[in-house]
Amino acid sequence: MLESYSFINNELEALEAYLMEKFPQKGGILTEASQKTINAGGKRLRPILAILSGMFGEYSRDKIIPLAAALETLHSATLVHDDIIDNAETRRGQPSVSAKHGINLAVYAGDYMLVKAVMMLSEAGLPAEKLKEVAQALESMCVGEVEQYLGRNKVPTVREYLKRIMRKTGILLSASCSLGAFSAGCSEEQVKVLGRFGMYFGTAFQIRDDLLDIEPSEFDKDKIGKPVIRDLKEGVITLPVILAAYRNTSVRKQLESFFSGQGDVASLIPAIVAAGGPAESRRIKNRYINKCLGLLEGLPDTKQRRAMEEAVLWLGDSSFTATA
Repeated sequence: MLESYSFINNELEALEAYLMEKFPQKGGILTEASQKTINAGGKRLRPILAILSGMFGEYSRDKIIPLAAALETLHSATLVHDDIIDNAETRRGQPSVSAKHGINLAVYAGDYMLVKAVMMLSEAGLPAEKLKEVAQALESMCVGEVEQYLGRNKVPTVREYLKRIMRKTGILLSASCSLGAFSAGCSEEQVKVLGRFGMYFGTAFQIRDDLLDIEPSEFDKDKIGKPVIRDLKEGVITLPVILAAYRNTSVRKQLESFFSGQGDVASLIPAIVAAGGPAESRRIKNRYINKCLGLLEGLPDTKQRRAMEEAVLWLGDSSFTATA
């Protein structure tokens, strides 16, 4: 994604150098665990969006790179803790920190990364009210994760699902955009627009991720970074399953049987697809993609806007059609 945009690659190289400085290869077990997690092949979406948003104003590498690194480190810390809760053996195709080093050290590693992220934010020079915004984003993510955990094996409404993923995924992507724009001195309106863009982008991204879990045959499993159909096995009901369950009572009964220990995923997935769960999920995802594109149309026609448009289109698939 965005490989053809050399100006982004230059900033990402600066980001990687900064992260390497903060997490050197020979810095002890916590640093090593953190460094391997951060460099395990993530897409760097949060840094990319912070950088691109910052380019709508007076871009300063001294401000934006520490901010982008902090956001990526915060995200990585939450993944380490998520893997503990989920008993995940792998993350991005590699052994998770908890699988490799044990739960106790994984807890410490996640906490260590959170502290390092706070230190990076101090270097970014954000004022107190913006640091509060970061804290509120993390608070929202925690609430979203707990809601998902307590809601296992239960079919939420579409509204409940969307609210949950906006907390889990959308909020930090929104903060990445709005804080990048703020750090570059963008207008208050631009900061708001880019923040909304990040929220919609995160929502579409999470739906895409949920589709990958149901229909891995359309994609390269090795690129997903987690075992497929993991969500359903863990009792997490995602959008394709929700829509199928509300459309077809037979699917709902199969779900209930599965969660009571009867039946298997192999028979559930074809029923979910046949009920139109994935197809309707793609339509909802595409609505959020179009929301993103609509917001970008109100921003100056620059190289960073075109790069963001390409990132949005990356979320789509053959079913996507842009609307005016």
